[in-house]
Amino acid sequence: MALVVYQLPFYAGNIIDKMIENDWFVHSFTLGNVRDIYNPSAYLYNLEFNNVEYTIHLDLNIYQYVLNAVKKDKKQPLHRNAIALMVFAKFTNIILDPTIAIYEKLNYRNQCPDELIDDLILFRQIDNADMDVLAQFALGNTDTIELPEPRSLERSHLKYRLVEYQRLKKWDTIYLLVLKVTELFYYRKDTTGEEKLKYFWQWCHHDFLFSLVVTCFAIKLFGKKPIPKLMKYTPEQSAKINKQGLINMTWDLFLLDKFFEHWQKKPSNKEFLYAREGANKQVISSQADSLIKISRIWADFFPANTSNQPI
Repeated sequence: MALVVYQLPFYAGNIIDKMIENDWFVHSFTLGNVRDIYNPSAYLYNLEFNNVEYTIHLDLNIYQYVLNAVKKDKKQPLHRNAIALMVFAKFTNIILDPTIAIYEKLNYRNQCPDELIDDLILFRQIDNADMDVLAQFALGNTDTIELPEPRSLERSHLKYRLVEYQRLKKWDTIYLLVLKVTELFYYRKDTTGEEKLKYFWQWCHHDFLFSLVVTCFAIKLFGKKPIPKLMKYTPEQSAKINKQGLINMTWDLFLLDKFFEHWQKKPSNKEFLYAREGANKQVISSQADSLIKISRIWADFFPANTSNQPI
Protein backbone atom coordinates (compact mmCIF):
# COMPACT_ATOMS: atom_id res chain seq x y z
CA MET A 1 0.00 0.00 0.00
CA ALA A 2 1.33 3.42 -0.98
CA LEU A 3 2.44 5.76 1.78
CA VAL A 4 0.19 8.80 2.13
CA VAL A 5 1.63 11.95 3.69
CA TYR A 6 -0.44 14.98 4.67
CA GLN A 7 1.09 18.40 5.11
CA LEU A 8 -0.44 20.18 8.09
CA PRO A 9 0.04 23.80 9.19
CA PHE A 10 3.09 24.40 11.37
CA TYR A 11 0.91 25.00 14.44
CA ALA A 12 -1.08 21.76 14.05
CA GLY A 13 0.89 19.98 16.78
CA ASN A 14 0.06 22.68 19.34
CA ILE A 15 -3.62 22.63 18.38
CA ILE A 16 -3.73 18.84 18.67
CA ASP A 17 -2.08 19.04 22.10
CA LYS A 18 -4.87 21.39 23.23
CA MET A 19 -7.49 19.01 21.84
CA ILE A 20 -5.97 16.07 23.72
CA GLU A 21 -5.79 18.11 26.92
CA ASN A 22 -9.44 19.19 26.66
CA ASP A 23 -10.65 15.77 25.48
CA TRP A 24 -14.13 17.00 24.52
CA PHE A 25 -15.06 14.32 21.99
CA VAL A 26 -17.84 11.79 22.57
CA HIS A 27 -17.82 9.13 19.86
CA SER A 28 -18.60 5.52 18.99
CA PHE A 29 -15.28 4.54 17.39
CA THR A 30 -13.22 1.57 18.54
CA LEU A 31 -9.67 2.85 18.98
CA GLY A 32 -6.38 1.19 19.86
CA ASN A 33 -5.31 4.36 21.66
CA VAL A 34 -7.76 6.92 23.05
CA ARG A 35 -5.64 9.70 21.56
CA ASP A 36 -6.18 8.36 18.05
CA ILE A 37 -9.43 10.33 17.92
CA TYR A 38 -7.26 13.46 17.60
CA ASN A 39 -5.13 12.10 14.74
CA PRO A 40 -5.87 14.40 11.76
CA SER A 41 -4.47 11.95 9.20
CA ALA A 42 -7.25 9.45 9.91
CA TYR A 43 -9.96 11.99 9.04
CA LEU A 44 -8.15 13.24 5.94
CA TYR A 45 -7.42 9.72 4.69
CA ASN A 46 -10.98 8.48 5.16
CA LEU A 47 -12.37 11.53 3.40
CA GLU A 48 -9.96 11.27 0.47
CA PHE A 49 -9.96 7.51 -0.11
CA ASN A 50 -13.21 6.27 1.46
CA ASN A 51 -15.37 9.35 0.86
CA VAL A 52 -16.30 9.45 4.56
CA GLU A 53 -17.57 12.82 5.75
CA TYR A 54 -17.21 13.72 9.43
CA THR A 55 -19.41 16.09 11.44
CA ILE A 56 -18.87 17.44 14.96
CA HIS A 57 -22.07 18.37 16.80
CA LEU A 58 -21.40 21.12 19.34
CA ASP A 59 -22.98 21.37 22.77
CA LEU A 60 -24.26 24.70 24.09
CA ASN A 61 -21.22 25.37 26.29
CA ILE A 62 -18.73 25.08 23.44
CA TYR A 63 -20.99 27.02 21.06
CA GLN A 64 -21.14 29.84 23.61
CA TYR A 65 -17.35 29.79 24.14
CA VAL A 66 -16.85 30.22 20.39
CA LEU A 67 -19.15 33.25 20.36
CA ASN A 68 -17.61 34.73 23.51
CA ALA A 69 -14.17 34.56 21.92
CA VAL A 70 -15.36 37.56 19.91
CA LYS A 71 -18.05 39.00 22.19
CA LYS A 72 -16.14 39.21 25.46
CA ASP A 73 -13.36 41.74 26.05
CA LYS A 74 -11.59 39.50 28.55
CA LYS A 75 -10.47 36.32 26.81
CA GLN A 76 -10.68 33.10 28.80
CA PRO A 77 -8.79 29.82 28.22
CA LEU A 78 -12.10 28.13 27.35
CA HIS A 79 -12.65 30.68 24.56
CA ARG A 80 -9.25 29.82 23.08
CA ASN A 81 -9.89 26.09 23.50
CA ALA A 82 -13.17 26.38 21.60
CA ILE A 83 -11.43 28.21 18.76
CA ALA A 84 -8.74 25.50 18.77
CA LEU A 85 -11.53 23.01 18.08
CA MET A 86 -12.58 25.11 15.08
CA VAL A 87 -9.00 25.16 13.80
CA PHE A 88 -8.78 21.38 14.21
CA ALA A 89 -12.01 21.01 12.22
CA LYS A 90 -10.60 23.20 9.47
CA PHE A 91 -7.35 21.31 8.87
CA THR A 92 -9.16 17.95 9.08
CA ASN A 93 -12.06 19.05 6.82
CA ILE A 94 -14.65 18.22 9.51
CA ILE A 95 -18.03 19.97 9.43
CA LEU A 96 -19.19 21.79 12.58
CA ASP A 97 -22.90 21.60 13.38
CA PRO A 98 -24.32 23.86 16.16
CA THR A 99 -27.98 22.87 15.62
CA ILE A 100 -28.57 21.16 18.98
CA ALA A 101 -26.84 24.02 20.83
CA ILE A 102 -29.10 26.55 19.09
CA TYR A 103 -32.25 24.63 19.99
CA GLU A 104 -31.10 24.31 23.59
CA LYS A 105 -30.51 28.06 23.72
CA LEU A 106 -33.91 28.66 22.14
CA ASN A 107 -35.37 26.36 24.81
CA TYR A 108 -38.91 26.45 23.49
CA ARG A 109 -39.51 30.18 23.33
CA ASN A 110 -42.50 31.02 21.14
CA GLN A 111 -40.60 33.87 19.55
CA CYS A 112 -37.10 33.56 18.14
CA PRO A 113 -35.04 36.38 19.66
CA ASP A 114 -32.90 38.39 17.30
CA GLU A 115 -29.96 37.49 19.54
CA LEU A 116 -30.13 33.86 18.38
CA ILE A 117 -29.95 34.91 14.74
CA ASP A 118 -27.12 37.33 15.50
CA ASP A 119 -25.26 34.51 17.27
CA LEU A 120 -25.67 32.15 14.33
CA ILE A 121 -24.41 34.80 11.91
CA LEU A 122 -21.42 35.44 14.18
CA PHE A 123 -20.69 31.72 14.47
CA ARG A 124 -20.64 31.37 10.69
CA GLN A 125 -18.34 34.38 10.41
CA ILE A 126 -15.93 32.79 12.88
CA ASP A 127 -16.21 29.45 11.09
CA ASN A 128 -15.36 31.18 7.79
CA ALA A 129 -12.46 33.18 9.23
CA ASP A 130 -8.91 32.52 8.09
CA MET A 131 -7.51 29.40 9.76
CA ASP A 132 -4.16 31.02 10.55
CA VAL A 133 -5.92 33.94 12.27
CA LEU A 134 -8.00 31.54 14.36
CA ALA A 135 -4.91 29.52 15.27
CA GLN A 136 -3.04 32.59 16.51
CA PHE A 137 -5.98 33.39 18.80
CA ALA A 138 -6.33 29.78 19.98
CA LEU A 139 -2.64 29.63 20.92
CA GLY A 140 -2.78 32.90 22.86
CA ASN A 141 -0.70 34.95 20.42
CA THR A 142 -3.48 37.47 19.74
CA ASP A 143 -6.66 38.64 21.44
CA THR A 144 -8.65 39.46 18.31
CA ILE A 145 -10.15 37.53 15.41
CA GLU A 146 -10.51 39.30 12.08
CA LEU A 147 -13.91 38.27 10.72
CA PRO A 148 -15.03 38.09 7.09
CA GLU A 149 -18.16 39.94 6.01
CA PRO A 150 -21.32 38.04 6.98
CA ARG A 151 -23.09 36.20 4.20
CA SER A 152 -26.55 37.38 3.19
CA LEU A 153 -29.22 35.73 5.30
CA GLU A 154 -33.00 35.90 5.25
CA ARG A 155 -33.53 36.61 8.94
CA SER A 156 -37.32 36.33 8.99
CA HIS A 157 -37.25 32.97 7.21
CA LEU A 158 -34.58 31.61 9.54
CA LYS A 159 -36.51 32.81 12.61
CA TYR A 160 -39.60 31.05 11.30
CA ARG A 161 -37.68 27.82 10.72
CA LEU A 162 -36.32 27.87 14.26
CA VAL A 163 -39.79 28.06 15.83
CA GLU A 164 -41.63 26.07 13.15
CA TYR A 165 -41.46 22.95 15.31
CA GLN A 166 -42.27 24.57 18.62
CA ARG A 167 -42.01 21.34 20.57
CA LEU A 168 -39.43 18.63 20.06
CA LYS A 169 -41.62 15.61 20.77
CA LYS A 170 -38.74 13.40 21.80
CA TRP A 171 -37.61 16.09 24.26
CA ASP A 172 -41.04 16.12 25.91
CA THR A 173 -41.02 12.34 26.18
CA ILE A 174 -37.61 12.30 27.82
CA TYR A 175 -38.62 15.11 30.18
CA LEU A 176 -41.56 13.07 31.49
CA LEU A 177 -39.33 10.03 31.96
CA VAL A 178 -36.81 12.18 33.85
CA LEU A 179 -39.61 13.34 36.15
CA LYS A 180 -40.49 9.70 36.89
CA VAL A 181 -36.87 8.75 37.59
CA THR A 182 -36.52 11.79 39.87
CA GLU A 183 -39.66 10.83 41.77
CA LEU A 184 -38.30 7.32 42.31
CA PHE A 185 -34.87 8.65 43.31
CA TYR A 186 -36.13 10.88 46.12
CA TYR A 187 -39.57 9.70 47.12
CA ARG A 188 -39.17 5.92 47.28
CA LYS A 189 -36.76 5.84 50.21
CA ASP A 190 -38.08 2.49 51.43
CA THR A 191 -37.10 0.63 48.25
CA THR A 192 -33.74 -0.62 46.98
CA GLY A 193 -32.14 0.53 43.74
CA GLU A 194 -33.03 -2.79 42.12
CA GLU A 195 -36.67 -2.37 43.17
CA LYS A 196 -36.71 1.18 41.80
CA LEU A 197 -35.40 -0.06 38.45
CA LYS A 198 -38.03 -2.79 38.34
CA TYR A 199 -40.78 -0.32 39.23
CA PHE A 200 -39.56 2.13 36.56
CA TRP A 201 -39.64 -0.52 33.86
CA GLN A 202 -43.08 -1.70 34.93
CA TRP A 203 -44.32 1.88 34.78
CA CYS A 204 -42.80 2.32 31.30
CA HIS A 205 -44.48 -0.89 30.13
CA HIS A 206 -47.94 -0.31 31.60
CA ASP A 207 -48.33 3.46 31.58
CA PHE A 208 -45.93 5.07 29.12
CA LEU A 209 -43.15 3.74 26.88
CA PHE A 210 -39.56 2.58 27.00
CA SER A 211 -36.55 4.73 26.25
CA LEU A 212 -33.16 3.09 25.93
CA VAL A 213 -31.44 6.37 26.77
CA VAL A 214 -33.41 6.91 29.98
CA THR A 215 -33.07 3.22 30.86
CA CYS A 216 -29.27 3.67 30.81
CA PHE A 217 -29.70 6.80 32.92
CA ALA A 218 -31.83 4.89 35.46
CA ILE A 219 -29.27 2.07 35.61
CA LYS A 220 -26.51 4.60 36.31
CA LEU A 221 -28.60 6.00 39.18
CA PHE A 222 -30.08 2.81 40.66
CA GLY A 223 -27.61 0.10 39.61
CA LYS A 224 -24.96 -1.71 41.64
CA LYS A 225 -22.47 1.12 41.07
CA PRO A 226 -24.69 4.22 41.20
CA ILE A 227 -23.50 7.65 40.08
CA PRO A 228 -25.64 10.00 42.19
CA LYS A 229 -24.07 13.16 40.71
CA LEU A 230 -26.11 12.49 37.57
CA MET A 231 -29.15 13.68 39.52
CA LYS A 232 -29.42 17.46 39.19
CA TYR A 233 -32.56 17.84 41.30
CA THR A 234 -32.41 18.39 45.07
CA PRO A 235 -35.59 18.88 47.14
CA GLU A 236 -33.83 21.45 49.33
CA GLN A 237 -33.23 23.76 46.36
CA SER A 238 -35.72 26.36 45.11
CA ALA A 239 -38.34 25.42 42.53
CA LYS A 240 -36.58 27.61 39.94
CA ILE A 241 -33.21 25.90 40.45
CA ASN A 242 -34.78 22.44 40.43
CA LYS A 243 -36.73 23.13 37.26
CA GLN A 244 -33.49 24.14 35.57
CA GLY A 245 -31.87 20.96 36.88
CA LEU A 246 -34.65 18.85 35.34
CA ILE A 247 -34.27 20.72 32.06
CA ASN A 248 -30.49 20.23 32.10
CA MET A 249 -30.87 16.47 32.69
CA THR A 250 -33.35 16.30 29.83
CA TRP A 251 -31.00 18.11 27.46
CA ASP A 252 -28.15 15.77 28.45
CA LEU A 253 -30.33 12.77 27.65
CA PHE A 254 -31.74 14.38 24.50
CA LEU A 255 -28.19 14.86 23.26
CA LEU A 256 -27.43 11.21 24.07
CA ASP A 257 -30.58 10.18 22.24
CA LYS A 258 -29.42 12.12 19.18
CA PHE A 259 -26.02 10.48 19.47
CA PHE A 260 -27.67 7.04 19.52
CA GLU A 261 -30.03 7.95 16.67
CA HIS A 262 -27.13 9.07 14.52
CA TRP A 263 -25.20 5.90 15.37
CA GLN A 264 -28.15 3.72 14.35
CA LYS A 265 -29.12 5.50 11.15
CA LYS A 266 -25.92 6.93 9.74
CA PRO A 267 -25.04 5.96 6.16
CA SER A 268 -21.73 4.24 5.52
CA ASN A 269 -20.10 7.45 4.24
CA LYS A 270 -21.10 9.60 7.23
CA GLU A 271 -19.49 9.66 10.66
CA PHE A 272 -20.09 11.96 13.59
CA LEU A 273 -18.71 13.08 16.92
CA TYR A 274 -20.13 15.19 19.72
CA ALA A 275 -18.05 17.92 21.34
CA ARG A 276 -19.09 18.08 24.97
CA GLU A 277 -17.54 20.32 27.64
CA GLY A 278 -18.25 20.11 31.32
CA ALA A 279 -17.73 18.11 34.47
CA ASN A 280 -20.06 15.32 33.34
CA LYS A 281 -18.45 14.79 29.92
CA GLN A 282 -16.90 11.48 31.02
CA VAL A 283 -20.24 10.34 32.41
CA ILE A 284 -21.95 11.22 29.12
CA SER A 285 -19.25 9.27 27.27
CA SER A 286 -19.79 6.28 29.55
CA GLN A 287 -23.54 6.43 28.97
CA ALA A 288 -22.97 6.54 25.21
CA ASP A 289 -20.86 3.37 25.45
CA SER A 290 -23.56 1.71 27.54
CA LEU A 291 -26.21 2.66 24.99
CA ILE A 292 -24.34 0.96 22.19
CA LYS A 293 -23.67 -2.19 24.24
CA ILE A 294 -27.29 -2.48 25.42
CA SER A 295 -28.64 -1.87 21.92
CA ARG A 296 -26.55 -4.76 20.60
CA ILE A 297 -27.92 -7.03 23.33
CA TRP A 298 -31.45 -5.76 22.58
CA ALA A 299 -31.00 -6.58 18.90
CA ASP A 300 -30.28 -10.21 19.81
CA PHE A 301 -33.68 -10.48 21.49
CA PHE A 302 -35.90 -8.37 19.23
CA PRO A 303 -35.77 -8.21 15.43
CA ALA A 304 -35.68 -4.80 13.80
CA ASN A 305 -38.84 -2.73 13.32
CA THR A 306 -40.98 -4.33 16.01
CA SER A 307 -43.19 -2.61 18.53
CA ASN A 308 -40.97 -3.92 21.33
CA GLN A 309 -38.07 -1.70 20.37
CA PRO A 310 -37.46 1.32 22.59
CA ILE A 311 -37.56 4.88 21.37
